[in-house]
Amino acid sequence: MKKKDLWVVAIILISVGLLSSCSAWEQELGNDLLPPGDKVFLHHDTIFEINAYPVSGIPLITSENPFQPNPSALYLLGGLEDSIVGVSKASIYTQINASATFKPGPNTEIDSMMLILYIDDYVGDMSQDFTISVYESTERIYMDSLYFSDFDPDGKYDPTMLAEKTITPAENDTVEIMIRDQGFIQKFLDVQTDTSIFWSDSVFKDYFKGFYLSATSLADQGTMARIGLSNIVSRLTFKYANDSTEIDTTAGRDYLWAAFRINEYYTQKINIFEHDHSMTYLADIIGRDSLETPYLYVQGMAGVNTRLSFTDMERWMGEGKVAINSATLMLDMVPEDISGIPLEETPLRLMLYSEPENGNLEQLYDYYAVSQVDDDLFGGNLEKESGGMFHDTTFIYQFNMSLHFQAMVDGVKPDYNFRLQLYDAARNPKISKLWSNLSANPKRIRLEVTYLKL
Repeated sequence: MKKKDLWVVAIILISVGLLSSCSAWEQELGNDLLPPGDKVFLHHDTIFEINAYPVSGIPLITSENPFQPNPSALYLLGGLEDSIVGVSKASIYTQINASATFKPGPNTEIDSMMLILYIDDYVGDMSQDFTISVYESTERIYMDSLYFSDFDPDGKYDPTMLAEKTITPAENDTVEIMIRDQGFIQKFLDVQTDTSIFWSDSVFKDYFKGFYLSATSLADQGTMARIGLSNIVSRLTFKYANDSTEIDTTAGRDYLWAAFRINEYYTQKINIFEHDHSMTYLADIIGRDSLETPYLYVQGMAGVNTRLSFTDMERWMGEGKVAINSATLMLDMVPEDISGIPLEETPLRLMLYSEPENGNLEQLYDYYAVSQVDDDLFGGNLEKESGGMFHDTTFIYQFNMSLHFQAMVDGVKPDYNFRLQLYDAARNPKISKLWSNLSANPKRIRLEVTYLKL
């Protein structure tokens, strides 16, 4: 054999020997390049030791924010009833603005008056009649104040009804509620020459404090409307005439229309929520952390939340310093055939908060990190987990919380309690039913962690 051929054979034999003596999957690969004590390996862990149970919702801020006015905000009105969470009701306390469209003058005559509301859509049964009731407020609310969903309207409105209107629910609807109450109409006639009331918004709101709205449905499971109060359609309006609108060349009186808007800049609005869980399974388990239940619940309107905590954190942290690569909280939705909640009635997104001992909810570090870019990166959206010809489609909510979990492991965030709410809890009455942490469940709440031991 030629010398050149011998070199080729030698190179081949050496290469085969090297390949047969190591594997790219061996954890020892490259360890000789690290200083002693610096060996790090990727680990995976699934934490099931999570204490989770349903609790009553924390009151939500449901008033207009003067620093972030929202013309498209929707306010719930009506009631729903089901066997899962019981009875939920929503009412509205609101104001109207002064208006330059009304010109005060002597001999004022009001031909007709109505409150107009824009209804964006409905939740619940739209096949039955829906009745809206209107009352006059007797206590003023203020734009520079925050109001919560547990605002108590009792004693803050005249219990004598101003007007009501029964309608057949329809989306994108304009509802005109005629006001024939002479006592309320007389308030405009009594001050017809006092121009300061109609030209000063603050003085006007002291005199006309606004309205309290409630609604009922004939449907067994109830109906809730979503009202666009700041929509350009919503207003108090009336047809009037007085000496300031007279034109001498006409035989009769010339009538004008006055419109008092409910906009997002100067009128405060409060959505009020009430819940009654009696006669439901939830009534026996809510707020009882010692009970083991197969299900967890999350309802909007400050109805039901889920509180959870990582009960085994001390032991997990005691294993030494770690660097968290990812930490994903996973909550599986109970299938419709078990939960009784159709997919189309399930909330599309949940929100996870940290709950320190002071009771004030805080956003997780991970949400802060991505919210300015795309808060969907934080998670909480309802997603398909599996599906196919031989498997039922299942759905899951997932939260990415690696930064916050790292802070917990490092002792920077010693508060291990969290609270689960709807993402749009103040505008959404829907319910999500989730698997709890019971080992007998086909799915369990869990935290999947990928980390390095340092």
